[in-house]
Amino acid sequence: MALNIMLELSDEDLKYFSRVLNSVWKQHSKLPESDIVSGARELIKQARKSKAPSYVMRRLDDIKLLIELLGDKEWALDAEDRRRILAAISYFAVKKDIIPDKVPGIGYLDDALMAELVIRELKHDLEGYRDFVAYRESELERRGKVADREQWLSSRRAMLMERVRRRRERMWERRRETSATHPILRYKY
Repeated sequence: MALNIMLELSDEDLKYFSRVLNSVWKQHSKLPESDIVSGARELIKQARKSKAPSYVMRRLDDIKLLIELLGDKEWALDAEDRRRILAAISYFAVKKDIIPDKVPGIGYLDDALMAELVIRELKHDLEGYRDFVAYRESELERRGKVADREQWLSSRRAMLMERVRRRRERMWERRRETSATHPILRYKY
């Protein structure tokens, strides 16, 4: 039987975790990206090896995805986004954290909590990257070749434009059915 525990963090609690993350980043921001990434990978590896609880591993899997995002040449992050994500994963790269990882049962609790906070903040980055990876894999399966970011963007753009067109047509249809009001713009030039 699963047990669902909810934590309510106050603004002060969130400020505390923000200070912790900022402090870690301040201490490690000059490190090479590879050191931060390898430190975070090591934490994930140790958590798996020690059979950390599933609530920890689910969150660390998202941290792992952020690491993959950093290393994906096709995703091509700009410098600001790259530093923001590095700052987010820096907490997981340090050996000494709020609760030592070796404490049985709760050693990874702080990592799970910090991961949850970081993941919430980077939700859109993760969603976009997951979408890109799914597209790239489907293209590989469908065409037998890897699609790049430009192809994905082109595909997404076409999909979004089609959605806009369908919504516009539904709007026109509703107007015709419900109102005699003439649209301000002529939609067909």
